[in-house]
Amino acid sequence: MKKIALAVAALLISVSAMAGNNYKLPFVSFGIKAGYTTNQQKIDYKALLNAETIKKNASGFNAGIVARVDFPLLPIYVQGELLYDWGKYKDVSLTGLNPTSVTTNNFSVPVLVGVGIGSSNFVKVRANVGPVFNLVSTANFSNVENVADLENMFRKQTVTWTAGIGVDLFNIMVDIRYNGVFSKKDIANIGDLASINTRPTSWTFTIGYLF
Repeated sequence: MKKIALAVAALLISVSAMAGNNYKLPFVSFGIKAGYTTNQQKIDYKALLNAETIKKNASGFNAGIVARVDFPLLPIYVQGELLYDWGKYKDVSLTGLNPTSVTTNNFSVPVLVGVGIGSSNFVKVRANVGPVFNLVSTANFSNVENVADLENMFRKQTVTWTAGIGVDLFNIMVDIRYNGVFSKKDIANIGDLASINTRPTSWTFTIGYLF
């Protein structure tokens, strides 16, 4: 999976460079995008007498490059992306005692299959779904001791999924997506005190431009 994702990322960078040099490929579009990410992180306090789970809102941003291939005579397209995601949870009590903050960084490669209805020269409504290959992830914690194992959990390369809808207005694309997980077992333990999910589900809202 890692090799496939790296190959897709390299291809995206190459074809985007070609687009910047005014090379034109039939049925292929290149673009850039950026947007807002929001999710809720669940933290389980195992050490408390009455174990409880809290949810903490997190926000962040994402930005990257896009390559879309439209199938001629069919309303189907394949879209690959190379994205950078940044997020932060503020005042999270990972141990049930001292508040901390968690900052995450992630490079990912979504590979989507979609259906579009409308005109590419005016307005097109789209729906898409596909896997997301998470290449490089890091997490930084404040006020937490001995977090090496916890940070290593965030560095694990995993495959998640995303699905959403969007609209193209001339060259502008607007999308909303739900980012899910295939398994809910990506849990990192903080000793015997608490556990935190390293791949929470999230929503993303983006706007981009196709050249």
